[in-house]
Amino acid sequence: MNATSGPWHSASETTASIRGELSTEPGFAPSQQKGRRADRVTVELGAGLRQRGASGVTVQIMDLSTDGFRVATHLELCTGSDVWLRLPGLEPCHARVVWLEGQFIGCAFVRALHPAVLEMIVAKAGMG
Repeated sequence: MNATSGPWHSASETTASIRGELSTEPGFAPSQQKGRRADRVTVELGAGLRQRGASGVTVQIMDLSTDGFRVATHLELCTGSDVWLRLPGLEPCHARVVWLEGQFIGCAFVRALHPAVLEMIVAKAGMG
């Protein structure tokens, strides 16, 4: 099963839209990314997100790093909640909610993405 099929997407969804870029703005320098262990990549990427024991929903990833991600979602989650993120073409990645702000949530992967996986996602977005 891939990210564009299965219970997280309707039958009418046949393609995934991925756009992104590496941020070179001074405000995103690694030393200025509050509490971040890895550089983040600004992306516009549809993905699936589900809570433990729940059905998945479609979310919009706003940024992604080897250690975590920020998404826009309507889900009501709590800090510390376990979630699984399904990126296009990958198996679900286990993560925990670290912060919440309005419709945005920030999550840390339980097991970091390999840098090559992040590079692959950026390359698919046409920015690699």
